[in-house]
Amino acid sequence: MKLKAEVTIDADRATVWKYFDDADNIPRWQPTLKSLLQISGTPGWPDAVREFHYEEKGRTRVVRETITARREPDFLAGTTESATSNSVIVNHFDDAGEGKTRWVAYWNLAFKGKARFTSLFTHKSIQRRIDEQMNRFKLLVETTEAKS
Repeated sequence: MKLKAEVTIDADRATVWKYFDDADNIPRWQPTLKSLLQISGTPGWPDAVREFHYEEKGRTRVVRETITARREPDFLAGTTESATSNSVIVNHFDDAGEGKTRWVAYWNLAFKGKARFTSLFTHKSIQRRIDEQMNRFKLLVETTEAKS
């Protein structure tokens, strides 16, 4: 399943990157995240591995992320693996002019086992979740920066 989402944030790329690259901010825009463990490598840099533990609808979901490429402040890519899927995620941060940044995220998801079948019915809900997370991130950056 291939997905694309984008949002324009009222902050320059350096500011957006600062928030995106700070792991302490992740629970602020991914509210179901319960813990984040750095497994190996330098956080946010190629070959770094970390585990995200989410609590959703009474179930725990563990996602292992590996960073594959980083070009600050333009680009971050990685792979994820969970019990139900593998994915490649590519994030682009483009100058949108007037001190704004356009964040475009591309997701290529491959489902495992019975999730292959259920994924036929979950495309819209997965897209909605990604859009909601990106909008929460936008709100985090814009409201925090407005206070400073």
